[in-house]
Amino acid sequence: MTTTDTDLDALAGAMTVDEKASLTAGVSLWYLPPVERLGIPALKVSDGPSGVRGDSLIGRRSLSLPCGMTIGSTWNPALIGELGTILAAEAESKGVRVLLGPTVCIPRTPLAGRTFESFSEDPLLTARLAVAYVSGVQRHGVACCIKHFACNDQEHERMSISAEVDERTLREIHLPAFEAAVKEAGVWSVMTAYNKVNGTYCGEQPELIGTILRHEWGFDGLVMSDWFGTHSTAAAAAAGLDLEMPGPSAWFGPTLAAAVGSGEVSEAVLDDKVHHLLRLMGRVGLLESPAAGGQAEREDDDPGRRQVARRVVIEGTVLVHNDGLLPLEAAAIGSLAVIGPNAGVLEAGGGSSEVTPHVRRRLVDAVAERMPGTAVVHEVGCRIDRGLPTIDLGLLTPPSDRADTGFDLEYFDNGDLAGSPVATERAHLARLTWVGPPHPGLTSGRCSIRLKATFTPDVDGPWLVGLESAGRSVLRVDGQMVIDNSNPERGQGFYGAGSTLLEQARTLVAGQPYQLEVDLWPRAAASPVLGVRVAAERPRVADEFERAVAAAQHADVAVVVVGSNRGWESEGFDRPDLSLPGDQRRLVESVIAANPRTVVVVNAGSPVEMPWASTAGAVLVAWYPGEEGADALADLLVGLDEPSGRLPITFPSAMEDTPTFDYYPGHDGKVTYGEGVFVGYRHYVSAGVVPLFPFGHGLSYTSFDYGEPQIDQGSGRVVVSLELTNTGARRGSEVVQLYVRPHAPKVPRPDRELAAFTKVTLDAGQNTTISLALDDKAFAYWDVAGHLWAADPGTYELLIGASSQDIRATVEVTLP
Repeated sequence: MTTTDTDLDALAGAMTVDEKASLTAGVSLWYLPPVERLGIPALKVSDGPSGVRGDSLIGRRSLSLPCGMTIGSTWNPALIGELGTILAAEAESKGVRVLLGPTVCIPRTPLAGRTFESFSEDPLLTARLAVAYVSGVQRHGVACCIKHFACNDQEHERMSISAEVDERTLREIHLPAFEAAVKEAGVWSVMTAYNKVNGTYCGEQPELIGTILRHEWGFDGLVMSDWFGTHSTAAAAAAGLDLEMPGPSAWFGPTLAAAVGSGEVSEAVLDDKVHHLLRLMGRVGLLESPAAGGQAEREDDDPGRRQVARRVVIEGTVLVHNDGLLPLEAAAIGSLAVIGPNAGVLEAGGGSSEVTPHVRRRLVDAVAERMPGTAVVHEVGCRIDRGLPTIDLGLLTPPSDRADTGFDLEYFDNGDLAGSPVATERAHLARLTWVGPPHPGLTSGRCSIRLKATFTPDVDGPWLVGLESAGRSVLRVDGQMVIDNSNPERGQGFYGAGSTLLEQARTLVAGQPYQLEVDLWPRAAASPVLGVRVAAERPRVADEFERAVAAAQHADVAVVVVGSNRGWESEGFDRPDLSLPGDQRRLVESVIAANPRTVVVVNAGSPVEMPWASTAGAVLVAWYPGEEGADALADLLVGLDEPSGRLPITFPSAMEDTPTFDYYPGHDGKVTYGEGVFVGYRHYVSAGVVPLFPFGHGLSYTSFDYGEPQIDQGSGRVVVSLELTNTGARRGSEVVQLYVRPHAPKVPRPDRELAAFTKVTLDAGQNTTISLALDDKAFAYWDVAGHLWAADPGTYELLIGASSQDIRATVEVTLP
């Protein structure tokens, strides 16, 4: 049975004002309150978009999926539709009905901390992938909450900055992906951004929510705030915000009920919000099957889902340079040096997109397995951690299950760890956070927690261990107090409730087990946040840089894995510059000088400078690939598969070349979008600036020939056809890109704009005819005077190629 609008009317009509208002505010981090009298269950949401975390911040395991930039690099909407299917399955395993993703904001600057979550700098590519992602998830009864509406394009002052953006730029660059998700995929919920747009917070923006989203696009779903992103009651309610997250509420819920009672907000406005909330619940099946909202979370590890995730990594990895070194001929390589700070476990970005993986696979191990006849050595070379790193979870085993990793947790129903624990649990993280009661039946501020683990170092020497916490804490090793943080000094972590990090040197023996015990209890009874991070740094080796260079010099081939991590790329802050953190540039340049047969793998979520790129044997951009990344990259290195990704974002040679250099990060609480519609490659091709690697660029292990394009024009459509031939010796993929260039534009327009694309896979020697269809929108710009899309009559050049700057064929078309 399907829930109809009549059913929703009846249900809403049976509710009191207080009950209706209760649904407009979360009751906790991830839940809406139930209305038990009417059988309305609690709706559960969870962070995405690179996996489904569930309601735990202590490491309940989920499939860790590739980041948004990897998705963008696939240029393959069909594959991303499959990814949506596995995201829905992951959500079901956690009892989640609303997935907080995807992120479709357009990165104006490569320095933005959440660039890795976005799909592309191009609105068309972003829109096509967003539609596929949302459709893939929602066809299985799980809602997407597309975010962040709108212009959430930097983390600097993200909670208050005002994006000063003109109408044309907003419509042509920053809104198309949201519009496509609403009109084509029928997305069921939208999350407002933290920032302001033209002086008004997005959560109380009547033009964005009421005029554009609801009236123009016809959106009938739920509009929720980002977490702690609501700033008013009456203004937000009138603008169209339906739900304040998280709970307990500050502006909606009881406060909104009081505003209705006083007449400040009409009950009709509240009724609209309730209908949107109930419609969402109906769409995800909660009103028909209320019991579905209360299921226990599972840690599914499904091989079929892993296969899709690995395919996304393979199709999203970009080969940006290759002098013939890749793919490696494993049988001909006697020795291989795998070097770099990310050559062990591949890194990921930080913030709300983080999930705890089922496995933490080392790239060096995956490569060694595929080259059994090769002597493989591993050297770190340099380190990139920002401060003392969190302890390596692979070295921790819970005392109750030495086959697992992580901590055993004991919960106490008092503030001083007295008596016996009332509950136990397993944690698969070493940075644990609880907001609100840490376990059912406990009370915030009146409970305490003990963590236990066996720590087995893998290196002899002086380890540096650390402890920081939200609350008071102590760390013991083999029963001896090592760090006393029972009188903590205020720090920056754990949502501002954390302490500073305390450190202590400790000489440890490799292979010897040590018993770790951490006690954690509240700082004050009123504190809703508890958290702890256990840190540990391996002993520093004086000659680790020199050892890495020597290993490369004596190897037949070197693979250097460099990049970033969540300490440098994360929600909450932007990057300082384009450089690789630490001493990585010198490491790469020194290794290449020692051995020109060097493959550089870049494990970062956004563009980095690579002045050494042309001197390397090959360069692969692997982004943040998730837990299937190690095996997928190993397959690519030895040629078991082909990297078929294309860059969804321009790699500049220097920050001075970027379109936002004169505008980012803004001042006086405002950031001007002065680049207008000249975002990303639109700027580079129009200004004649040569980037390091252009938008759309990516090499193959084979080669392709483009035939002469043919035009079929009529019925408001232009169809461009051409023959594509694989002229190489092996199977491979090509992304054929079509750009539109107006000859005599009436308004300033970029030299070219992506209008269509297709990804084609062909066997060696195979050819096929591809067709790319363009409608009037492909030639249009936003006419500010008429407030509509306009495609002016005249001549347009169609540029067909392998990137925004690698054009293989051109043809002209005239619009009447």
